[in-house]
Amino acid sequence: MKIIYIGSTIPFSGKGLITLGVGKYFLEKGLKLGYFKPLGKVPLRVKNNIITDRVAYFIYQSLGLKDDLSYLCPVILDYELTVKVLRGEIEELMSKVKKAFETISTGKDIVIIGGAETVWLGSFLGISGLEVINTLNAKVILVNKYVGEPFLDGITEVKKALKDKLCGIILNWVKEEQKRDIEELIVPWLEQKGILVLGLIPYDNLLNAITVAELSERLGGQVLSGHEGLNKFIQNYLIGGMEVSRFVEYIRRSIDPAVIVGGDRADIQLVAIEEGAKCLVLTGNFIPNEIILSKADQKNVPIVLVRDDTYTVAKKVQDISARLSLEGKEKVERGLALVQKHLNFKQLEQILE
Repeated sequence: MKIIYIGSTIPFSGKGLITLGVGKYFLEKGLKLGYFKPLGKVPLRVKNNIITDRVAYFIYQSLGLKDDLSYLCPVILDYELTVKVLRGEIEELMSKVKKAFETISTGKDIVIIGGAETVWLGSFLGISGLEVINTLNAKVILVNKYVGEPFLDGITEVKKALKDKLCGIILNWVKEEQKRDIEELIVPWLEQKGILVLGLIPYDNLLNAITVAELSERLGGQVLSGHEGLNKFIQNYLIGGMEVSRFVEYIRRSIDPAVIVGGDRADIQLVAIEEGAKCLVLTGNFIPNEIILSKADQKNVPIVLVRDDTYTVAKKVQDISARLSLEGKEKVERGLALVQKHLNFKQLEQILE
């Protein structure tokens, strides 16, 4: 049986997409596949009142797996668990991880272990990625974004810790302006360390987009009008705190923008609707006038009302953008197509032998 751990040294690097792509590949080859995620952070209640991890459940469903859901994510890191560990009420959690692995792996040809945010998360629980890898004797594939020195330091430390268990790396979200440096500097540097580069997955605007409906939900907003446009994708954000003439210049250069603007700025709101904004996020709980609401309905531009001020909303949007989900048929299909095209599956199979 082959055991592969898909992890990262940097949070939100796209592990879910790679896990889905790799899992789909092995299923299509006729292998019996098991998948679980030892440590999750986004709890989700599913059938039979089981609490599991949202990302793990999405992957489980997308791959059509049938294993017992109670073992899909044996440990959820939340405030309650943290308090219990700090008080000494829970001494050991690795046994739960091992039990889940033993159950999931029964009768399987390959087991994919989904990593948490980073290979270090869970160290205080005794179930960090590094500890799980060594306990279950897994081979490791890292999925990372190239972010300069933190990337170089992280890879160096993980290689020291894992030695030959670290078999390969997939560089995700590679932007065009990074590609030359990555190919000419980073790839040779990694290979000198004995880390095989299995693929460079290009940055894709759609995969880094969010629907208006999802943005509204995460901001705790109220949709006032333009309900027909809730499934539109947002790729950029503009803050409408400037003069109208300057705002027009910016919005015409933006692709699929959401405009964050004070509810009292009817001038910016009207221009944003006319110039193709995907939605307006009105801050300060100011309800716009009827002309704005009517125009938004005509153009199918959702208006989302929030209580927070513009600065707070902008900060929330930044946090949301860092952890976008893969959910949604269009995103999944695009993501899987990219993985299929740019990941060297033959090399992956060779290093798992």
